[in-house]
Amino acid sequence: MSEATTNTAEENWESLTLANNFIFCKVMENNPDLCKHLLELLLHIEIDHLEPPQAERTFQESISSKGVRFDVYAKSENRIFDIEIQTVKKKNLPKRARYYQSVIDVSNLNSGVNYKNLKDTYVIFICLMDVFGKGLPVYSFENICAEDSVTKLDDRAFKIFFNAENCDKIESEEERAFFNFLKGKSADDSFTRHLEEKVSLAKKNLEWRNQYMTFKEQFCEEIEEAREEAREEALEERSIENAKNMLKMNLGTIEQISKAVSLPLEQVMEIAEKLKAEKVQ
Repeated sequence: MSEATTNTAEENWESLTLANNFIFCKVMENNPDLCKHLLELLLHIEIDHLEPPQAERTFQESISSKGVRFDVYAKSENRIFDIEIQTVKKKNLPKRARYYQSVIDVSNLNSGVNYKNLKDTYVIFICLMDVFGKGLPVYSFENICAEDSVTKLDDRAFKIFFNAENCDKIESEEERAFFNFLKGKSADDSFTRHLEEKVSLAKKNLEWRNQYMTFKEQFCEEIEEAREEAREEALEERSIENAKNMLKMNLGTIEQISKAVSLPLEQVMEIAEKLKAEKVQ
């Protein structure tokens, strides 16, 4: 390795903040009190006792099933938490949340145990960007009856996506301070100053520095994966637009259009139904 490359790697390490996945995981895993406080702050709950958080916890229920790696996995007496720090925009975050939720449940309910023993689960994505594009600082999801929009399934499964981009809309001053610190602003209160101190200590750990060099390679692969997803999303949007135009101009049957634009037949049928509904309106 050349000296220039070494200097670049060292400079990169020194510039890392809490928003970096590796640093975030190390700080949370090695400071259970801060992890506990963060969960209480974000979820507006009280936690009597939090078991030691585990960073990069992996689960794979069978050889053929897709394995998952949770950024920060933690448990209390009646709750399980998965905290994901998300610095790049990915198209499939909602389905990732769904799969993570299912893996947590399967991993924590043994054969013969009653379903009532399932713990409350929280899949939490702390995002630097607005995943849903609606301008909300937080998006909280739980299963609710579609017919009345009121009756809750009460399965005690929660998926929460935080949006640091619009954190100024959050009422809690301490929460705003945390997200602003995550975005690179100064530590303005006791909690963020504690986090700042732990980030500084983390970067002095030579063992963690060496681990990061390996982690960085993996992170670069994830960045490329996100770019590929963005390219695929752009291609799909173009195909949808082409399908709409062909349907409006009656350029073939739904089956023919499906093949022409490389979209599933069901998706083209849905597009056709929407266009018909728009005409009626």
